[in-house]
Amino acid sequence: MDWKKKFTYFEDKKDWDSLMIFIQEIIKKYSENVEVSVRVIYMLHNLLVEEDCNEVKADYYTKLLLKHFNDAQVKFINDAEYLFFIGKILYISEWYFGINDDLKPINERLAFRMQAKAFEIENNNPLFEWAYLFTLHDVRATSLARQILYQEKFSMKWLKTKGFPGKYIIECLERNAEPAGAGSSR
Repeated sequence: MDWKKKFTYFEDKKDWDSLMIFIQEIIKKYSENVEVSVRVIYMLHNLLVEEDCNEVKADYYTKLLLKHFNDAQVKFINDAEYLFFIGKILYISEWYFGINDDLKPINERLAFRMQAKAFEIENNNPLFEWAYLFTLHDVRATSLARQILYQEKFSMKWLKTKGFPGKYIIECLERNAEPAGAGSSR
């Protein structure tokens, strides 16, 4: 079984203890693989934000998240895929990443700077453009989200290969594509 299938298997089963052991293996084996880093960071973040865990495990997950985030920041700071995915979740519970940007103007926040840099690196990528425009509350983000969802087969296929991070972005696109007042949220 390849690492993606095994990772997804543990996620789907919510077998967090086995997944913790497995991520240690794949981080060593695939230390230069951006997708491994993104999936590990998303998974740890999701455990802390969405799953019930005791204080001891929460402390452990927090330390692991911070370590993997700091390591990835050095390795992948110029990788558009990394910047796109991680820039998107930094807005949620940013303190787990050791960041306190809430009161800063949007253009000074690390999450926005990462998304802007991803779009700068790959300015022909509609996903990266959407994330950038969405963060700026630009009305063009909604039509771009619809375009990505219903016309950009390559973008959607790519997201579907990215496990939970891809699913999360698809959900964000779907919420953004909803008509105003239909439950969409920023």
